[in-house]
Amino acid sequence: MVYNFAKRLEECMSLEHVYLNPRLTLSDLALRVGTNRTYLSNYINQVLHQTFFDYVNSLRLKYASELLLTTNYTLEVIAEKSGFNSLSTFRRCFMQTYGSSPSVYKKEHRKL
Repeated sequence: MVYNFAKRLEECMSLEHVYLNPRLTLSDLALRVGTNRTYLSNYINQVLHQTFFDYVNSLRLKYASELLLTTNYTLEVIAEKSGFNSLSTFRRCFMQTYGSSPSVYKKEHRKL
């Protein structure tokens, strides 16, 4: 069961991109995966070693970093397209994860 559960979670995130929904909740994700929120929360915490919000935000940030390097979208648009509720939350999370602001990251890593 864990394999099927893990596979379904991976499908929801990598193929269906449910993390891009800014109103995604643990309960919503559990319903899509076909389990309950407690089981999902325990799985994310104990197997993935993250909280639900850290897990979702890590996927959002990865997506945002790709947009930064491959598009000319403004930071506001990238934050919105990546599932963040606000530009300030996006900037704060980006800085914590990448150690620089999105703008600096873009300047340092973009190959155009």
